[in-house]
Amino acid sequence: RGTLRIARPDRTCSSSAMSTLIALICVAPAAAFRTGVWHHPPDASTSSSLFPRAATAAMQLPGMAQAATAAATVVQEVAGSVQDVEAPDADDSFVAIDESRTGLVDEEGLPLVYDKEAIQKYWEGQGGALQSRWAEFLSVSVPFLTRVAALLVSGGTDALNDSASELARDARERIQKLGPTYVKMGQMMSVRPDILPQAALDELTILQDGVEGFPADVAREMVEEELGAPIDELFSDFSAEPAAAASLAQVFRATLRSSGEAVAVKVQRPGVQSLVSKDLYVLRRAAEVYQGLVERFAPQQRTDYVGLLNEWAVGFYTELDFKNEAANMQTMARGLAEAGGTDGGGA
Repeated sequence: RGTLRIARPDRTCSSSAMSTLIALICVAPAAAFRTGVWHHPPDASTSSSLFPRAATAAMQLPGMAQAATAAATVVQEVAGSVQDVEAPDADDSFVAIDESRTGLVDEEGLPLVYDKEAIQKYWEGQGGALQSRWAEFLSVSVPFLTRVAALLVSGGTDALNDSASELARDARERIQKLGPTYVKMGQMMSVRPDILPQAALDELTILQDGVEGFPADVAREMVEEELGAPIDELFSDFSAEPAAAASLAQVFRATLRSSGEAVAVKVQRPGVQSLVSKDLYVLRRAAEVYQGLVERFAPQQRTDYVGLLNEWAVGFYTELDFKNEAANMQTMARGLAEAGGTDGGGA
């Protein structure tokens, strides 16, 4: 079903990573926290009746009116429901998708190939699952954003610079807590010195090869289930522990019993399809919040953040289909072979 791939290390061609990056930054209600109106970070259930109180209390502090207005706007936006948010649209996507696999679903009923309508139909029948994930996203991200805003209010950019290493570590740990989708974004951001300071890059680099794996025995069970035979019948050697773990999968070294050929077995993290599809809604909602804030507070910006998120989301979901990935690699290998660049081997 596309969650397991066996590759020959000497014949694989690396596929290109998604190039679009979304940086979602919210203005946090630091003023309200400092005046004691809120004693805990706001979550999805925060009542809009608190907004005037927060703004009024903050305005009593010199120079805080603008921060209070932004804070009230942010809280009002994030308090909304994610249930009415549509899945990212793939109509104008440039992502290569294997249409021959359209209609295939995993054991939970989610499509293996990105399909907006099928994904929406699935989550419509899952009750409050999307709203629960949105609340979880807020519970992890808002405290960090509040801390950043408080430092800016109290000490400006100098205060941020003084706390750069500590903030970067906190951000990386929160990214890991949120799971594979956000780890993937952190990995992408770790190679962008044009966007992030060095302290942040140093921490996010840990996500490239320091992601915690899942139990090896679970991975072995998944391999046997998908290939329909015991591992010992398929491989003469299969490493006890993964050689590497990444955001979506982990890789084991193995030797094919039939040919003696050394291969790499890539096993997808259990439950990642469901989690990622939920996160696409969460990020779509976050992009809409950010787009609204930009249009209100920085109308000179013309970037379509929702559109950017759509393209990133479709590409990321497609990465979960390892058969599509293998097909793309084989297509690349054939193209390079025709150009005289490789021996034409495939994954």
